[in-house]
Amino acid sequence: MPRRLRVRKSGPWTRHVARARRRLAAGRPGEAAREYRRACRLADSKGADQAVRSALRQRLGLALLKAGRGRDALRALTEACELLAGVDAGAAVEQVEQYALTLDTLGLVRRDLGLLAAAEKSHREALKRLRQIGSQEDAVRVAVNLAVAVKDQGRITEARGLLEDILPAARRGDRPEPLGHVLLTLGLVHELLNNPDSAERLAREAAEAYAAAGNKESEAAATHNVGRALDAQGRHTEAIECFVVSLAINQEIGAELGVSDDLGALASLFQLTGEHGEARRLHERALAIQRRAGYRRAVVSTLSDLGLLARDEGDFPLARRHLQEALKEAETLADPHMVYEARVLLAETSMVEEDYERARVAYLAAAEAIGDARRALLDEADAVTFFSESRLDALDMLVRLSLHLHDRTGALEWADAARGQELVRRLALTALPAPPGPPEAILAEEARARHRLRVLEGDLRGGGSADAASLTAHRETLTVLRRLEDRLGEEAPEYVSMRRGERLGWNGIAALLAPAGANRPREEAELDDTPISPAAGSRSDGRAGETSPGVVSGPPGRLVLAEYYVTDHETFVFGVTADAPEPQVVTVEVTRAELRELAEEVRGTLSGERAGLGRLLADDRLVRLLAPVVQWAGPGDVVYLVPHDALHLLPLHAVPVGGGPLIDRNPVVLVPSASVLRYCQAKRRTRRETALIVADPPAEHPLAFAREQALAVSAEFGGQGVPAAAQATREALIARLAEPGGAPDVIHFATHGVFDPMEPMRSGIELAGGRLTAEDILGLRLDVDLVTLAACETGVSERRPGDELIGLTRALLYAGAPSALVALWRVDELSTSMLFGRFYAALRAGASKAEALRQAQLWLRDRTIADALEYARGARSRLAGDPRALAVVRLEEARLHLAAGDFPAAAGLFGNLVDHPELDEEQREVAEVGMLQARLAMDVGGEPNLNVPAFADPYHWAPFELIGDWL
Repeated sequence: MPRRLRVRKSGPWTRHVARARRRLAAGRPGEAAREYRRACRLADSKGADQAVRSALRQRLGLALLKAGRGRDALRALTEACELLAGVDAGAAVEQVEQYALTLDTLGLVRRDLGLLAAAEKSHREALKRLRQIGSQEDAVRVAVNLAVAVKDQGRITEARGLLEDILPAARRGDRPEPLGHVLLTLGLVHELLNNPDSAERLAREAAEAYAAAGNKESEAAATHNVGRALDAQGRHTEAIECFVVSLAINQEIGAELGVSDDLGALASLFQLTGEHGEARRLHERALAIQRRAGYRRAVVSTLSDLGLLARDEGDFPLARRHLQEALKEAETLADPHMVYEARVLLAETSMVEEDYERARVAYLAAAEAIGDARRALLDEADAVTFFSESRLDALDMLVRLSLHLHDRTGALEWADAARGQELVRRLALTALPAPPGPPEAILAEEARARHRLRVLEGDLRGGGSADAASLTAHRETLTVLRRLEDRLGEEAPEYVSMRRGERLGWNGIAALLAPAGANRPREEAELDDTPISPAAGSRSDGRAGETSPGVVSGPPGRLVLAEYYVTDHETFVFGVTADAPEPQVVTVEVTRAELRELAEEVRGTLSGERAGLGRLLADDRLVRLLAPVVQWAGPGDVVYLVPHDALHLLPLHAVPVGGGPLIDRNPVVLVPSASVLRYCQAKRRTRRETALIVADPPAEHPLAFAREQALAVSAEFGGQGVPAAAQATREALIARLAEPGGAPDVIHFATHGVFDPMEPMRSGIELAGGRLTAEDILGLRLDVDLVTLAACETGVSERRPGDELIGLTRALLYAGAPSALVALWRVDELSTSMLFGRFYAALRAGASKAEALRQAQLWLRDRTIADALEYARGARSRLAGDPRALAVVRLEEARLHLAAGDFPAAAGLFGNLVDHPELDEEQREVAEVGMLQARLAMDVGGEPNLNVPAFADPYHWAPFELIGDWL
């Protein structure tokens, strides 16, 4: 969007300039170019000064560009810049301004011709010159053009940063046109990031700004972009209306490139509705304009559409010719997005022809192209948003094709590669144990370079990306790091593979399941089946000598990994053991839509009365998905589950198989992917001697059993202190964990958890001094063995395309924790407190984390009401100084008596709490309802039964999952 320069001196050329302006106003840019060329010849022959001659060539270049003659425009603009090449920073302001704006126009032409690196160079130099002379409005315009050149090279984060940096200044300006430029381009960035709502809003605002400025050409461009955003949302009728309006404007002003864009967009929509003849006619019209203008990016899109048309009509040779030509152009442009789309279209054509090997080669190349595009995104949020489901087509088809070609190993590798790619890339930058062998000096240099890279990525994340020095430093640091990795590669290939976030192959996945006995802290421990006193960790002797069902004593069996891959048509279950020559694969006829519907039903049940969870978990579809796991894993084997899609939201360990839940027979651990597991195992620690226990939620949301739970955990770690609220603030915790060597072996949070579905990285743990968010945790380095979040919904994550899970679990793994214990839903205070007393007793006795959780969950499931009342009585004695906590404990006791059929005791307890000042309104309502229920039931009579299981419903024992390393 250049600004046309004034020709500051009159002469014989002036009348040609006036004619050219009239031709442009009449929408005849080709005739205008002829007049400007005559003006240039006259100025040259009359010896006009260089500024005049350059300005005339700049105007000629703009007219040629508008007429669709890009290569001629490039020659004219190159000559215009050469005439001013001697202008330096000390020249007059007018000369510097003219040179900068001419450079900017040259950059635009270079960009349209696909010379993106050269375009970026021109725009950067122009921007530097304009900032030197303080030309704010022109600097905004040029910064926008620079952002477009950067965006077109796939560096979307950098482009977004450039635009967001200048947007405030554009909004403060007096003229609407520069604001329109920023908004229009920012809308294009959001379109690339798969935010069509934001893209539409920004494009509409840009169109309004251009209309106010009277800039019809740019108004048409913005209206066209509104249509694109509407098309992406499936609002095709509205999109057509926008394209028709844009086409009318472009035809009126003679903007041929705009006309070609509108024709192509309309043709694509006709193609969608099956009107192939009209679609082809419009595409061919657009292609003729684009080729004449050298508008190569548009040529790629139009050729791709023509290839699709030919394919749909069964003309495969013609389809392949169009698509091969589109790919060649895309590769010349070095645009990874276009390369990916062209390769996917070629692969799909081979699929229709049933040439499956050829299709696999094309899909492999497409996967590499989309990987290149992702790696160019510095900001994690941009990289995660970038992946739409359609941009994962290549990976999905590689899974399917590999299975079709009986390549189970390849199918598993691609299924694993299709999930959490961005998390793997970020984990590759985190602290890892140094490998043995390489010289310490090289490892130290590599560590410094990696730290600098993380600092630079933090600086460039989200904004400030206009700092060219930081971007240059980032690229240089990355180059240094790659060279160091090359030097380390011979002696530490596995370490380098992890550092580069490389795709984990079959041998690597199987190696993760090798026996870990030599690295285990102690022999597997088994606890007797007795309640635990949270005050001192002592056991009641009321049920001594019994054991939890199915507990495995001694070392564990094998490690078995079951990885799920959910599609629109079925679900594939891959089974892996260390000694198997290839994975096993079972196809289960359960679709993505079915699982999402079931997960939503589970969520609704848990947010309501909570009854019926066991029935939902016994759904035949879930049972069939877990059935292969029972075949592959013997009793006592540790089972790694790798969920996919909606399966992340379901407690798979609680699904009944063979008469009981999976954890009856196997310890269960979950991981986002096998590739992520590699990093968790690399960070494995064997010390479990120290603990940081945080148990003071905000005063406005107290938890009666939080302190009780903390005392139980503290007792298991030798009575280590529990920080008071003043020492357990967000700021204090961040400061402590940031101290070198300040991290304990275990961190346990007994407080409120919050999942924010709108901003998942704002999810967190409520502390006395504010929320500790997932974003906060990302900035920490957690050299710990385990982080436990004994709080509501701490294991819930937002699933993005590519199975990227955004939330607390991701943050904990990224910060360095090899294992995290988190909850899928809102948990009950009493049962949670009892569960974690048991869990830490088993853990400290030598059990693995997976086995300790299994023992604790099964133990809790079998606790009777008598056991729970005993625990509550002990809690009352330890909470004597806290009247509110005592009241809540009494409320729990009343509920237990009601459940046991001890109605007189329940009625009395509830009655004492109906007006209790320490309870909130909701709790008093619970007491009143309970009192009425108990009194009504008293009339029925019956003997109380305190041996009824108190927590048999999975709601109580199944919410917690172990994520990461099992050991």
